[in-house]
Amino acid sequence: SWLTDGFASHWHPATETCLTHSTDAGRHWTDPTTFLAGHQCPNLRRLSSGVWLHHTHRFELVTDAIEKQIVDRTGGSLSKGWWPGIQRGTSVHLSKDQGAHWSEPVYLDHVPGIPARHALLHAPVAVRGNVLQLADGRILLSAYGGGETNTSFLFSSDDEGQSFGFSGIIAEDHNETFLHQTPSGRIVAFMRRWSDALMLSKCHSDDGGLSWSEPIPVCPGYPACAIDLPSGKVLLVYGYRFDDGYGTRARCLDTECDQVDEGELLLRADGGVADLGYPDAAKLPDGRIGVVYYHNRAHQAETPAHCPRYIELCIVEEA
Repeated sequence: SWLTDGFASHWHPATETCLTHSTDAGRHWTDPTTFLAGHQCPNLRRLSSGVWLHHTHRFELVTDAIEKQIVDRTGGSLSKGWWPGIQRGTSVHLSKDQGAHWSEPVYLDHVPGIPARHALLHAPVAVRGNVLQLADGRILLSAYGGGETNTSFLFSSDDEGQSFGFSGIIAEDHNETFLHQTPSGRIVAFMRRWSDALMLSKCHSDDGGLSWSEPIPVCPGYPACAIDLPSGKVLLVYGYRFDDGYGTRARCLDTECDQVDEGELLLRADGGVADLGYPDAAKLPDGRIGVVYYHNRAHQAETPAHCPRYIELCIVEEA
């Protein structure tokens, strides 16, 4: 880390994507093993066939001169951090042996109005969210375009993730989308709003993602994930990036995600800075929910920006 030297940035070119396993409901974990280097925001799901699908995006480290040349030619703005980078695009990787080997990447391309930044790169869209496999086997995935405004896009696959096509726009002025399907078949999108970074938004589709309702606010906090509870209710977990308790929180929704409980569950509220949250959740064999989140601790650094970062797990049990 270069934090102690005063160099902090939103991304770093030396990031690594690692896998770790637990066979005892999260009590113990294997040592992390690296399987991708230079990528950010990993997202992993097991499909109904048992195949693992991992999707992620990547920035390419370039010189200041190269970045300026590309920005002058394709538009956009220069990087604000210490490491200039150009968005390579979002890729999908498949594994049939629980992460021991991975397929060649498949990229999300052909986004209207968003060409690649370079002939050797792909559509400059980023991801933070899940893949949703529908009852008919179709796979949905959301990615978003950056710049002065953000738009949440939908992509779909009919061949178990071997290829993806552009399906349309979920919502403008939003990003970092999590997709959830209710028992009625409705698809609900929980999204982080770009222009007003306060409220989590949601919208829905009743036609398999062809059209979407207008986004409405849900609650303060972002980004989010959602998972069914044994009772049929939906647990909504989200990062809380406000100075009255940096951390990760949760609420319950009804089965169709129409009604949001007023009561809030504080999973963590001792963060040192707002760079935290990004939860994901999985149902354990005994019905409890394991929630993984990104966290930092206020008491572990004299300068808040230097707080160590952690990936942590908590277990949520429905009363």
